[in-house]
Amino acid sequence: MRIHRVLVCAAIALTAGGCTRVIDAVTPQDCAAEAGVAGCGPSPWPTTSHGANSDPWLVSHRTVITEMRPRVLVLNFQNGVSVDGARATAQRQVDAVAEGSRYHGYSDPNAPPFIRYEIAKVVNLTDPTVPSGWLNPSSTKLPTTATGEFDVAALFSAQFAAMYGFTDPKDATRALPLCELFEQGAINEVWIQDGELGPPRRAPLSLERKQSYDGTETAVPGTFAPNAGGGGSGSSITCSVTVRFAHLDGVRGPGCDLEVRGWEIESMWAALPSLRADALAFLNRDFDTRFGVPFDSWESICDETGSTPCIAYPSPTSARATDRNGTPWTISPFLQGCGSTTFPPNATRRGDNNNATTTVNSRCEHFGLRDGQDLNDAYEPYNFTKVAALDQAFPDCGGGWQIYWRQSIPGLGNHAKSFDGSPMKNWWPLLFY
Repeated sequence: MRIHRVLVCAAIALTAGGCTRVIDAVTPQDCAAEAGVAGCGPSPWPTTSHGANSDPWLVSHRTVITEMRPRVLVLNFQNGVSVDGARATAQRQVDAVAEGSRYHGYSDPNAPPFIRYEIAKVVNLTDPTVPSGWLNPSSTKLPTTATGEFDVAALFSAQFAAMYGFTDPKDATRALPLCELFEQGAINEVWIQDGELGPPRRAPLSLERKQSYDGTETAVPGTFAPNAGGGGSGSSITCSVTVRFAHLDGVRGPGCDLEVRGWEIESMWAALPSLRADALAFLNRDFDTRFGVPFDSWESICDETGSTPCIAYPSPTSARATDRNGTPWTISPFLQGCGSTTFPPNATRRGDNNNATTTVNSRCEHFGLRDGQDLNDAYEPYNFTKVAALDQAFPDCGGGWQIYWRQSIPGLGNHAKSFDGSPMKNWWPLLFY
């Protein structure tokens, strides 16, 4: 048995919430080591007793979770969009995430979705009547700071708690604020539709304040990574569990919201050091150690706009260019992992998601399987034609690549091996650690 230190809320601040009491909670050891013992049978998540993010149960039962149904709260600030309209956009994204969580779904038609979000509530935060002269697509209820930027902390206030309309089961006169909704497992994520095309009023595209873990996957009490979502900082949030936000766009195709939700997958490893080596290899962020070059990833040498090619591939197994200091480099053989949301295996620049003319070798479909020569992962050619059909089903922002990339992530029932030879775990439960 393990004893975990668990924070329990006794009082919530009006702005961002907080917890003041610490108790000991006893949970089973890792079910991977105790298969077949009571409490370690196959199980969905959430369960009746375990539904909150960062619950130690998630860590100890990760190997036996068969399906995740996280609860999402949708906040609709976009004037002119009804509750039904926002719900339809959210459901479209629910379906896209579910498709992406089908491990090797591109080659296995029977692969089940692992993540099926459930919409807990859609809250209408639009203006019943848009004030004269109001030019923003988002309503006057959208919270902003004194400098006009979206104010994440305000969403944790008592004022917004009343708008959410979740009644405290112990006090019918009190509405639960956002921290308590996360801590009690009433919700696991918040999606925000605001209609804003850019800063300053636009809500964060992806924001996660994530519980940090040590090298044994044990939570480090009171320690959080505030930028684990890759698209904004949760430093103003003081909840006792992982808090997750994502943007919801009713104008762009589902591929764009898939991309921003992928940033959390790319960024969360600072809070999960024991699992980082495999992740960096998959994401192509270990080039410095793998190839001995003076950069770790394409993100480090390519500009943010994606307007200029920054990588060339003389052959399917070689890459070359110059770094930001003008120093030329060549990698040959270029035995890469898979890629990232903005750099597919054959990307010549950031966001080069639809490149059908450049073909390179990658191991997306074989990551960790050790099914190639000398028990290494097998490689096979990749270009856009491999994902073209998926791109039609999930358009915009390289949606085909986003789905293919997600379906290549080690998921339910994978037979991959970690870098140290141990069985590769399912990565998807990590999102809610």
